[in-house]
Amino acid sequence: MPIDQMMLGPMLDPFKTMADDCTAKGYSGESYDQMMAALQRMEQLGQELNDFMEFSAKMTTENLQMDFSLAYGRVLSEGAKQQSNSADSYDDGALLKQTIDALKNAVIELKKGEKAAIIEARKHQTATEHKNLAQKEISTLAKTSQIIAPIEALIAYGESGVNLPTFLRVQIEKGLDKAMEGSTVLREGVTYEHDFAIAAAINPYNIAINKEQGVVFDEMANKAKFGVPNSLSITLAFDKIDHSYVSRLAKWTAIERAWEQIFSLLDTWVMAQTRFAPYIEPWVLAGSPNAIQAAIARDKATLPGIIKERVRLLAENYGLDFTQVFTHETFIWSVTHHHFSYSQIYSELLVNTVFPQCKPNQLIDNETIQTTEQFYDNKEMPNPENYKVLDRQEAVYDQYFGEGNFIVKFGAKPNFGQRNAAVWNL
Repeated sequence: MPIDQMMLGPMLDPFKTMADDCTAKGYSGESYDQMMAALQRMEQLGQELNDFMEFSAKMTTENLQMDFSLAYGRVLSEGAKQQSNSADSYDDGALLKQTIDALKNAVIELKKGEKAAIIEARKHQTATEHKNLAQKEISTLAKTSQIIAPIEALIAYGESGVNLPTFLRVQIEKGLDKAMEGSTVLREGVTYEHDFAIAAAINPYNIAINKEQGVVFDEMANKAKFGVPNSLSITLAFDKIDHSYVSRLAKWTAIERAWEQIFSLLDTWVMAQTRFAPYIEPWVLAGSPNAIQAAIARDKATLPGIIKERVRLLAENYGLDFTQVFTHETFIWSVTHHHFSYSQIYSELLVNTVFPQCKPNQLIDNETIQTTEQFYDNKEMPNPENYKVLDRQEAVYDQYFGEGNFIVKFGAKPNFGQRNAAVWNL
């Protein structure tokens, strides 16, 4: 589901206005195409993403606002030069003024876009603390002031009395043109994504991607004449890193999902045979007592066959025997970073005792049922450390947006309930 147009509009409308003006004036060429490509990418992200904060972060890390603004300035300058040439005259001062005016207009539109986005974001909140947080999120992620500062420095130099050739030469010599590309902001965006990837710890590859991007950025910055790498080179390098992880990330996710489903099905099968099955989900949701009993009977009868097939596919597709899952890197990662749902004592019961008995046309023995019921009564089934995932995310969010604002943004963290099992010890 795309981002609400009421929030997306104020962010993109200033850029659309500038683009429409250039189109109406009949401008074309490479700079015009670059400007439109940046706008189209902004619009694409607005449709692909559903979280405004993620949208803002992507706008920053992909340098879209600055790419558009710089291309827009070049379009106006080229347009002015064409007009001068068509009149068989060349006005150095007029062209410099045209360039400075384009930069000033870019600053105005950047400020206007952030202000409109803040107003719109605040409008959708009721409590003052939520309004203030929405404003802080946009200001922190958009980093408009950091993007504008080098532009204003260049404007000031252009208005200091220099001529156009000197203006163009000095901005290159001092690296002001590179500063305007917003590469510093891009580097901060990489750090931002890396910090949240570590906190979420969904898999090692998301973290590795962000880390490599930071290393590559710094290497390119060290080699650059003014310490600021070319934005196009950065984008291409980042894309190369992303692509290098596609197959590994897909395989990791598929394996993890495969054994998670087997664990879940084993849990459902053994729980269906306990005395409290009619009173817990999913069976209690069936409705009437007869429907509940029918759902329980169906799961007891059909799940062994389903589990057998999933185990076969796990071995066939990934060479992984389910009984060896405890030593697999995906499982170790999930447990180490507190994502796995079940406790160690219950997981060992599922793999070592329940799984060998899980065969078509067979039910589990009474001893295993009694052990399962004991774990349930003693609240020893769930992983006692699942809460740590949210704790990590809260710490990073508050680091960027202020102490206590994670709770303001997302509300109180869920109550994980009493969990009496020992922590995992792989």
